[in-house]
Amino acid sequence: MRRRSPQIRPRVLLVDTNVLLVLLLGASDPAHIQRFKRTHAYSAADFELLTDFISGFSELVVTPNVLTEASNLAGQLAEPLRSEVFTSLAVLATQTAERYFPSRDAVREVDFVRLGLADISVLLAARERVMVLTDDLQLYLRLAALNLHVVNYHHLREGAVEG
Repeated sequence: MRRRSPQIRPRVLLVDTNVLLVLLLGASDPAHIQRFKRTHAYSAADFELLTDFISGFSELVVTPNVLTEASNLAGQLAEPLRSEVFTSLAVLATQTAERYFPSRDAVREVDFVRLGLADISVLLAARERVMVLTDDLQLYLRLAALNLHVVNYHHLREGAVEG
């Protein structure tokens, strides 16, 4: 995380798609995390690290775009894991505040062509004093360049992020 001396760290966190998938799979059984092609680079230890990191925030938020991406990717899972993850996703969707940004506005953003709709929704949420946790290097670099609150999950894993 980039240090900002006069600013206070946001207490609201948005988790990007791949990291969200790790959480959803881990909620079912952390052993499944490494078996899914989208999350095979993660482990049960990553699930624990993520849940510990998230517990330091007062609120978790999502965007409909990130939820849709996570749902589409989770749809590739075999049963019964697919249903378990979809159940966790449903619980998350009903218990988590959504930050919604109309697509007609999002596609007008200068970074839309480079980042895509889901990442633009994350960028727009970050502008509202939301901390973003992502493993997407391109998104991380753009948010950091805009001096927005962002944590690259790989930095968190390496212990480079201070609470």
